[in-house]
Amino acid sequence: MKAVFPIHAGAFLAAIIAGFVSTCLLADEPSASIGLAATFHLAGRTATVTKLDTLPLVENNFTKRFKFDSYDNPKLKQLREQYKLDEIVSPGKNEFDRQVLLLDWVNHQFKKFGRPTANPRGAAEILRDIGQGHTFFCAQYADVFVSAAASFGWIDRSLALRRPNNIGAGSSEHSSTEIWSNQFRKWVMLDPTFAMYAEKNGLPLSAYELRQEWFYHDAKDVTFVVDKDRKRYRKSNMPIFRARYAGFGDLSLDPGAVNPYAFIGYVPNTNLMDAGPDYGKMFIFQDKLCNGTEWHKRDIPPDLSSDAYFPIGQAAMTLSADGDHLRAGLKTMTPNFKTFLVRSDAGDWKPSGDRFAWSVHPGKNRLEAKTVNRFGIEGPVSIAEVKIDADAAVTTP
Repeated sequence: MKAVFPIHAGAFLAAIIAGFVSTCLLADEPSASIGLAATFHLAGRTATVTKLDTLPLVENNFTKRFKFDSYDNPKLKQLREQYKLDEIVSPGKNEFDRQVLLLDWVNHQFKKFGRPTANPRGAAEILRDIGQGHTFFCAQYADVFVSAAASFGWIDRSLALRRPNNIGAGSSEHSSTEIWSNQFRKWVMLDPTFAMYAEKNGLPLSAYELRQEWFYHDAKDVTFVVDKDRKRYRKSNMPIFRARYAGFGDLSLDPGAVNPYAFIGYVPNTNLMDAGPDYGKMFIFQDKLCNGTEWHKRDIPPDLSSDAYFPIGQAAMTLSADGDHLRAGLKTMTPNFKTFLVRSDAGDWKPSGDRFAWSVHPGKNRLEAKTVNRFGIEGPVSIAEVKIDADAAVTTP
């Protein structure tokens, strides 16, 4: 059990103003968390936690490297308005639909493919230079998509990729992205160069998941989904023609486009219109597939599942019993955090602080919590259910 301590109010406000906050459970006195299936006594009645579905808060050396674009950045607002991005995504029925529509839009902005003929920084300058007839590579596709997503309050991060020398042919390096999906509660690979993502059993895959399926399972259960109309292909359908570019030739989704996912470099910043990709703090996943190939020397995450695939936008929920009362605590890693929203027993959603007393009653009690950021993007819903026996009086706040 881990003690928890108050945060100074001034420091908490400063974190909100900075556009990023990771909140902790606040309590007058430390108390032990109650986990799933725990049975405890509450004002003379027996209480049992029957459901606790919540994403954790992960804080480590790698999460601390990330710098996210700010709601207050006027370049984001200008990008969203100038290119009418709200109209682009409006046909989407859910968050992932809208993210795929944005991916498709970014892909189709590029008219010439090949070695860059200009050196812009960030989405606005790249799009300007496209209009002036310049040529760009995959890295610029990724830059535009990261900032376009950020203009909506979505977190999309750049990936730098490298093909091992002894695997296949074609391009040795590639740039792609991963977006945090509140809908699927996970990171999802979205490759803007091909307007493509991959799925297995209907669930979109992260870059790492695609890597493992591609190299270790021959992608036998993987479907490649392309463009906003979601055309679906298997590995056996490759090469999948994407476009023909003067001076370059045909751009196709083929094994050579997926082999670079062997090395995955995670770029830890999304403020690309102001700073450019921070390759210096990038960290890289690699394994035996990469032996014998020299590439950038960076930290290798010891536990990729948490070090690179940490949740975002969660309302990590803890419960504790305090005499006659049941208390809930919330914590989050939400860039541009605005507030928590909570509701009890399917009531109305209401803004909440990060600790509060949960008024319970005999029978089944249900508590839901989520975050909302300053863009209005809501995070995944956390759920707790507690059953209170009806054989003694219950005192509630």
